[in-house]
Amino acid sequence: MRRLNFLEDEPWDEVEDDKRVRWFGHPFWADHLGASLIEYLPQAPGGPMHMHYGVEEMFFVLSGTPTVRTPDGDEELSPGDVVYFPEGRDGLHTFSNPTDEPVRMLGISTKRFPDVLAYPERGVAWVATRHPERPALEGGDAGVIARFELPAD
Repeated sequence: MRRLNFLEDEPWDEVEDDKRVRWFGHPFWADHLGASLIEYLPQAPGGPMHMHYGVEEMFFVLSGTPTVRTPDGDEELSPGDVVYFPEGRDGLHTFSNPTDEPVRMLGISTKRFPDVLAYPERGVAWVATRHPERPALEGGDAGVIARFELPAD
């Protein structure tokens, strides 16, 4: 058994202007599961929608009221809500935080690689052995196999 407390104020693995992320699948060297604590800061605009061909994702709202955007529109979530995104177009989504309070969510995903991570609104996709927008672990696989433009719908 391996143990950590994901709510403690350990350093964040990713810090951006509008969100912070702490991954805790990596410390366990998990082969098939990924997990992260995501904090969207107040007024975080959210990004372009994305989808995976190789990964399922599930998010648990711990605090705050984030907004999830899918092809069906925007929906406000509340603490305790759980949302699931399957592989492919049915899993297209993004989150934002239009409120003045921070939002915290727990994200759980399968970790199957290679994965195709597609951003239709950006018109780009990656085939990768790790998340293409996150830094490689020291001594780890550089990860991006190919980046390509998506054909227009």
